[in-house]
Amino acid sequence: MKKFSEKLKDFFYDAIDYILMGVIIVAVAGIIGWRLDVLFDDGITKGSPIGKEIESSKDKKVASRNSTSNKKSKTDVKKEEKKEGKKEDKKENDKNDDKSKKEELVKVSIPKGSVSENIAEILKDNGLIKDESEFMAKAKEMNLETGLKYGEYEINKSSSMEDIIKKLSK
Repeated sequence: MKKFSEKLKDFFYDAIDYILMGVIIVAVAGIIGWRLDVLFDDGITKGSPIGKEIESSKDKKVASRNSTSNKKSKTDVKKEEKKEGKKEDKKENDKNDDKSKKEELVKVSIPKGSVSENIAEILKDNGLIKDESEFMAKAKEMNLETGLKYGEYEINKSSSMEDIIKKLSK
């Protein structure tokens, strides 16, 4: 009976060892898969679609004008045209102001598989940050050093380091 209990005890110890090894292997494989997914994420390009919002808003205005113009008198239509003309002149002035702001935008291309050190170098080369190590420290502080994503970005040159990191991690 003593031999049987010893063998049973050895079996359970060995079984527990094998179970623990299996759990550890599964955990390590899961962590590696998760980290690789973060590095090689096939997300959509993160750049802002230039002009698409403007086109869609113009289309909506044209459609609304067409649907409402049938109900209004000619004098109302003329008044609206004058207002729209003034708005368009104002938009032209705003566009000129926006051009000076857009001149501060820098297009940045982050290649797929780039690590945060490479991203910091790219940002420094484009004049968006002054110090790579400061960028790395800030990204680490924000717990986003591994969450920076590849893609095409338009970043304002006057953006803070936090804003740049947040934009690159979305």
